[in-house]
Amino acid sequence: MKNRLLKLLCCPKCKADLGIRKSKSAKSEIESGILHCPVCQREYQIINFIPRFVSTDKYVESFSFEWKIHKKTQLDSATGKTESKVTFIQKIGTKVENLRNKIVLDVGCGMGRFMEVVQPYAKEVIGIDLSFAVDSAHENLKKFDNVHFIQADVFNLPLKNNTFDYIYSIGVLHHTPDTKRAFMKLPCILKSGGEIAIWVYSDETGYTRIRNRFTDFYRIFTTHLPKKLLWYLSHLAIPFYYCKKISKVGAFLDLVFPTSNHPVIEWRVLDTFDWYSPKYQRKHTRDEVINWFKEAGLKDIEASDFPVAVKGRKRK
Repeated sequence: MKNRLLKLLCCPKCKADLGIRKSKSAKSEIESGILHCPVCQREYQIINFIPRFVSTDKYVESFSFEWKIHKKTQLDSATGKTESKVTFIQKIGTKVENLRNKIVLDVGCGMGRFMEVVQPYAKEVIGIDLSFAVDSAHENLKKFDNVHFIQADVFNLPLKNNTFDYIYSIGVLHHTPDTKRAFMKLPCILKSGGEIAIWVYSDETGYTRIRNRFTDFYRIFTTHLPKKLLWYLSHLAIPFYYCKKISKVGAFLDLVFPTSNHPVIEWRVLDTFDWYSPKYQRKHTRDEVINWFKEAGLKDIEASDFPVAVKGRKRK
């Protein structure tokens, strides 16, 4: 943990400023220690350079599992491609150049794929995640001076109000117990005039909706399987990819047995596991999400053609 991150942090319970005790530093960063709240006397540990405001990964253990195995699968610097950068622009609806010199928050950073995209432009980019994926993210991006990681719960954010110029969350909020309530925790930590953009799973079109119903049915069983077993079963996506190319048989297979159609095998397995493993996986419509932005008092609300991606700005 870098010392300047402390200026952005607060006690998630009483919102007081935090102090540091019993710290041990390495390479100009705090490797371990205790964050202490002088008001409510709560303490939070810094472990392996990351402040931890939770003791477990609660309902997101599947993400802790997948991002340990696939910590570089979607990292542009590892693949030599720009797929994560293209995905970021597509789902957030802004050019990364627009984030230059801004303080940016990635809500649900996973192993840091989008933080890597933002890092060359942002003044500071902070990644927060409930899962232990933050350890993979730290390992991937620790060489960058302007990146920071926090393990915390979106429903109990240890971040000060009016702090961020830009907040984004890509494919994460729908994996919480309440997508809307998770989103509503974010506008208050935006600065006046700051922007927020989210992408959540869609339940809009007829084909997508039918396909979702099959996925949801299988998830009744898959979410209870041991994570390693489910990961091995997700390798069925490898041959299914080729079977789906067979005319009408392929179309039927894609509808009734949804698996990832990504051309890269490792990515295909990851995405399939990602669909069938999380405890929570909600789908939303464009109008529904736009109404959240309105209810939060945001302005300049825009919905992308890519479902369901919405952005807005906090009023000054």
